[in-house]
Amino acid sequence: MDVPRLLVVFALFAAGCGAGAQAVVTAPTPVPASTTITQPGEATTTTTMPPVDPITLVFGGDVSLTHGLADADPFEDVAMVLQSADLSWVNLETAIAEESFGSSPDKEYVFRSPPAAAGLLAAAGIDGVALANNHALDAGRAGLERTIQLLDEAGITHAGAGMNSDQAYAPVVAQVGSSTVAVVSFSRVLPDTSWAATADSAGLASAYHPFIERSAAAVAEATRLADVVVVMVHWGIERSLCPEQYQRDLAALWAEAGADLIVGSHPHVLQGIEQIGDTWVMYSTGNFAFPSAYSDDTTRSVLFEATIVGDEISLLARPVKIVDGRPTLAGGADIGSILETLNEASWSASFDHEGLAGSAGGDSTCG
Repeated sequence: MDVPRLLVVFALFAAGCGAGAQAVVTAPTPVPASTTITQPGEATTTTTMPPVDPITLVFGGDVSLTHGLADADPFEDVAMVLQSADLSWVNLETAIAEESFGSSPDKEYVFRSPPAAAGLLAAAGIDGVALANNHALDAGRAGLERTIQLLDEAGITHAGAGMNSDQAYAPVVAQVGSSTVAVVSFSRVLPDTSWAATADSAGLASAYHPFIERSAAAVAEATRLADVVVVMVHWGIERSLCPEQYQRDLAALWAEAGADLIVGSHPHVLQGIEQIGDTWVMYSTGNFAFPSAYSDDTTRSVLFEATIVGDEISLLARPVKIVDGRPTLAGGADIGSILETLNEASWSASFDHEGLAGSAGGDSTCG
């Protein structure tokens, strides 16, 4: 996050069937550019033109500061990238709460990070987190409420969860320079149907049937509210290098509804990218700060960096190598190897040796 430029305020808006909490991040508008125009035979005139400010958005993968990962700053080696962006978002795959909140029963893997985790996220330059995933309720509904409270206190916005379904599906809208960015978060991986938020029950924004239409409506509402729309989605199969067909179908649906960027998580490994019309789809960002990332495929990740100028979006992949659960910028042969993994699994797109995405021919190894 570019800290000096941003001020966080909160507002309410009517979304879909009711009102939900909306975080609005406001930055001062720069002085407009001036253009000098001279017509033949006429005096020179100066016309003020509205500026087109570049926006930089950075997206990281799964974050869970458990197993002692919060005892020291886990983001030290990547903080410069996170802080230099206008907005940086990750998937928060953990509850943040004290031990007294306990844990969700009947789950094999339960993630609960200590309260200090919220401050570590903020200090690293992370502006927002996706909460719609299969670990947000690992400390129960009270733990979810505590997670949201701690994030709010740290100045971190969040999407995909709330005290009711209107809050869970509500877009988070950020004003960056002269443009606005909206983020929504959905999950297609829930341990139980009771984790889905309802009109009078806290929970998550589900992307299962019969909530798919609700998710598309949330994307359409975000399109009405903002210039740039981001969908962060928890989906797919763990350790699978290829997305399922339903993921590509949902991506097409949300692209049609107005999404500009679709950022996936849950597989804990990288998956390829695809461009659907003008929409960039990143099917899986892999891990980011994650204590159980130890095998080769789970320690290879990227920070996706989207730069938006007007209607144009360019996508850059910054290769990341996870060491002892902590993300570091990759070097040497790891850079080319990680980019090659992305290229092999992507559809009609590839990254060059500098990590810049572009259109490309050839088939994906994913079929």
